[in-house]
Amino acid sequence: MITAVIIDDEPKSVYTLSSFLQIHCPQVKLLGSADNAREARELIMDHAPQLVFLDIEMPLGSGFDLLKSFTCITFEIIFITAYNQYAISAFRFSALDYLLKPLRISQLIEAVEKAEMRIAEKKSKHNYELLLKNLGEKTPGMQKIVLNEKGNQFLVQMDDLIYLIAEGSYTNIRIGDKFFLSSKNLKDYEEMLPPEIFYRIHHGHIININHVTKLQKGRGGKVIMKDGKELEIAVRRRDGFLKAYNL
Repeated sequence: MITAVIIDDEPKSVYTLSSFLQIHCPQVKLLGSADNAREARELIMDHAPQLVFLDIEMPLGSGFDLLKSFTCITFEIIFITAYNQYAISAFRFSALDYLLKPLRISQLIEAVEKAEMRIAEKKSKHNYELLLKNLGEKTPGMQKIVLNEKGNQFLVQMDDLIYLIAEGSYTNIRIGDKFFLSSKNLKDYEEMLPPEIFYRIHHGHIININHVTKLQKGRGGKVIMKDGKELEIAVRRRDGFLKAYNL
């Protein structure tokens, strides 16, 4: 599944493209649309799509102005416009494809298939490179992990993860002063994270021992994390936790 947004100021064009995608490109999941460059930037920042269908002439800045506002373009782009003279400039932005209005279904399908391949290749190459790097890293906290959110992948150093809290089938991860919602469950992370620094002290949370500032005694006890968060230690996990870290 590819996550995508449409940036176009013509409602009819948005409707047509949405309909074509729904019927002919079911692998595309539309997250929303915007009709000007300012709202488009907010939409992309909020949803982090893998693919952007981008019109060029819009209110409050062109499609090119929108792209120039990003320091790093992490999404694939398919330009869709009625103005053929923009083709050369579009490809200078490494556009995946360039489609003229009115849209031809065959060209749209081909462009989406190219996008799907490029997104998959990008992820595969990235993940293999990370695997090889982690195999050569002897310090567990310095290894890196790929986190998935809203269809995008983010590379994070293990020791930057402060704690992880179960949210149903999802996991809320504290990284620095922010939370990151992952579609993986807590059990997945328990099996994935290095036991030298991560411990599941409760069925609902895993902590990074390097970010514990205080241990409160009690029947099970609690840990105080560096951000002030208090997390309970399950009674049945207490002895194992204390023994593992010589506490």
